[in-house]
Amino acid sequence: MRTLFWVLAIASGLPGKSILVPTIQNEKPALSAQEAALTKDFSDRIKAYIALQKKLEASLPGLKSSNDSAEIASHALTLRVMIIEARPNLQQGNIFTPEMSAHFKSTIRKTFQEPGSGVVRRTVQEGDPPKPIVVRVNGVYPDDSPVITTPPTLLARLPELPKELTYRILGHAFVLLDNKTNLIVDFIPDAIP
Repeated sequence: MRTLFWVLAIASGLPGKSILVPTIQNEKPALSAQEAALTKDFSDRIKAYIALQKKLEASLPGLKSSNDSAEIASHALTLRVMIIEARPNLQQGNIFTPEMSAHFKSTIRKTFQEPGSGVVRRTVQEGDPPKPIVVRVNGVYPDDSPVITTPPTLLARLPELPKELTYRILGHAFVLLDNKTNLIVDFIPDAIP
């Protein structure tokens, strides 16, 4: 949301005179009590996942070299398997609860429908179209699918994520991706119009 601010500025050429000048600043809108509760629940679920990831990674031997791509890939694969084993039989909605999914869908649709949304849509549609895949929790984000970044306009309206996670768009699904393991942590089906 954009907010109009008035800034006191000194009028040039008029000694001792100052004027008010309007400026516009982008800021996140204030959350309602319900949105704040949803966001806190979402944040708590994210923190629990990150705590699990860190706990499991701490049990692995450390990387000998941060430059050896084969060692890094092996480490990530081992961590991926451990996370899957620690979260068996999870279904969609373990982090994106039904209420949070509805909130995200509403935010996404508003972003795609407002004036200037053509830029947002182009950002999502750039590159090769994704190959059809089955998106599922504990599934691996396909290496051969294009990495569609979440448009900045949309990101600014969503809860911030820790560096270990990112939002991705895969077809019409909105995906929560583990950056270390390329694992789909959760997703919202049919979120992208």
